Amino acid sequence: MQRRSFLITLGSIALGGLTGCQGQDRDILRLLALKNSLPPQLLKEFTKSIVPAPRVELAPEGQFKEILIQLQEWYKTGQAEAKGLKVPFVPPAKSPEYIPDLVSISNAWLPKAIQEKLIQPIEVKNLTNWGKLESRWHELAQRDDRGNSSSTGKIWGVPYRWGTTVIIYRRDKLAAAKIPIPQDWADLWNPQLHQRISLLDRSREVIGLTLKKLGHSYNHADLSQISNLKSELEKLDRQVKFYSAETYLQPLILGDTWVAVGWSSDVIDLIKKNPNLGAIVPRSGTAISADLWVQPTVKSNHRRGERSKLAQQWLDYCLQPKVSSQISLFTSGTAPLFTSINPSEIISDIRQDSLILPPKNILDRSEFIYPLSSTSQSQFDRLWQEVHRLKS
Repeated sequence: MQRRSFLITLGSIALGGLTGCQGQDRDILRLLALKNSLPPQLLKEFTKSIVPAPRVELAPEGQFKEILIQLQEWYKTGQAEAKGLKVPFVPPAKSPEYIPDLVSISNAWLPKAIQEKLIQPIEVKNLTNWGKLESRWHELAQRDDRGNSSSTGKIWGVPYRWGTTVIIYRRDKLAAAKIPIPQDWADLWNPQLHQRISLLDRSREVIGLTLKKLGHSYNHADLSQISNLKSELEKLDRQVKFYSAETYLQPLILGDTWVAVGWSSDVIDLIKKNPNLGAIVPRSGTAISADLWVQPTVKSNHRRGERSKLAQQWLDYCLQPKVSSQISLFTSGTAPLFTSINPSEIISDIRQDSLILPPKNILDRSEFIYPLSSTSQSQFDRLWQEVHRLKS
């Protein structure tokens, strides 16, 4: 089975009751998600699983930053624009009713959404599949009112897919230069890769992978304790030809760089189309990123009980084994359920692909990037600026 073989580019989708007045009295579930983060068939199957069948409207967005902007606008105005067909010269209808019931954001944006009160806690006690998830997913979603990880905090989101930071490489270029394929972060310091590396222009990623190489956590609280951290970063910087968080793959494809550090969600499908490209999850562990369903803050009481019930049903549905398989096969992310269950219960297309599902020993050494204290963040910022001066 080919990954994403059924995936289509999502527009604004309304399933059931799309024309005329048919089904206008039915309950509606409104969703906003990152484009291509859900297989379209899931929406149809969800509506069929509920009697009477509800309407489900899904609006796609290209970037999480744009989703955050919409959350800010809804919080400020208390209403959203109607999605779907736009009539020229006619302003779109606006109402609290059009604020989605659930929105997907990445864990990187979760603290800001909590701090700005753009989202509200989610009640998970009635989600039958929540308890099946590994504790790391509960910990990811459990935050205090400042967005910091807290064992006594509330649950602010339900993760439905995740990915990792990986090393991508050009097989042909490395083979021609007789350079071994990278297996871990330390391989980025190979002198043979001088000026042949693309890195993410993200301080937490680059400093984090250097910390990992030195045997520390991405979330290490006091960088001053690591005497050789700056010198290691400076050595790595001399290896780098290009920094970017958006176009880091282009130099690799063109052959200007031979190795890159990037996100699995960007490369899983790309390497299937390009036999010269490969990717690995570093053996010493890596950064994990996740997409979560969150609930926008709504100041009015326009929601009916049935609509809230539908949102709960959707959250539980996304955590089911069958749905988890479809998310993992037909999108560029992996369902969180698969870090918890017995490997024998996972279909071979997922189990045998180490980019989709890295080995357990590597995942056990991997971690989420969490918010830092102001003191720790200042250390990261200062160190990043000092190293980047070499490139300015």
